[in-house]
Amino acid sequence: MSVRLKGKRVLVYGGGSGIGLACSAAMLTEGSAICLSGRRESVLQASADSLKHLGRVFFCAGDATSVSDVQRVTNQAVGFLGGLDTIVISAGVGGRTTILDCEPGEFQRIVDGNIRAAFLPMRYAVGHLISAGRASIIVISSTFGLVGQKERVAYCAAKAGVIGLVRSAAMDLADKGVRVNAICPGFVETPLALQVARGEPDPQAHLEARRNMHPIPRGGRLDEMGELAVYLASDLSAFVTGQAIAIDGGYSAR
Repeated sequence: MSVRLKGKRVLVYGGGSGIGLACSAAMLTEGSAICLSGRRESVLQASADSLKHLGRVFFCAGDATSVSDVQRVTNQAVGFLGGLDTIVISAGVGGRTTILDCEPGEFQRIVDGNIRAAFLPMRYAVGHLISAGRASIIVISSTFGLVGQKERVAYCAAKAGVIGLVRSAAMDLADKGVRVNAICPGFVETPLALQVARGEPDPQAHLEARRNMHPIPRGGRLDEMGELAVYLASDLSAFVTGQAIAIDGGYSAR
């Protein structure tokens, strides 16, 4: 059994479901201890219970766009874990928007739900990460932060902004032992994605279209997202920072 993250202390925002939960499971398997955070306490409780057989798990509910919540979650995570050397930020929101009719309030909601939700966890964890000596910040952006997409003007803007934040923070922290990178998934078959598909007039056709948008004609798997997060958290990636790594079946390369 490999233990690439033995002794690592990880706080995962958006850790109760989807990609955040997959990252948590993969990191626990590799020897880390985890604090899950998200807005829904009942979801966090269920997820923590499902992961306990893999290692030490704690959870703390909070809103990643709230200063007071992020401060509280960070402090509780540090108390449970005995410090902090890795954060994963998988919190985010989306929605269909076009430049033709997107309301300013909706645009702001999506921008705040992605950029602010990445900035605050970084800002209030950074002192602990520097103290750890060797640390990693991993932010889940999107392939839509690398390319434009019809009817996603706010989401593309927000996820591109997240990548800009990652690159700038990486420069601020490069000589302080903290690396900062973004993971940019294509379509991943998360429970939420499958739920959205079920609401479409033809769910199977919708899923096939999403899968086939990639040159590698399938959806991404949650375990693939978790594996990349493990690499970025591990000392094997000690020379990797400021990167937006596409894991999208070639979508952004076209």
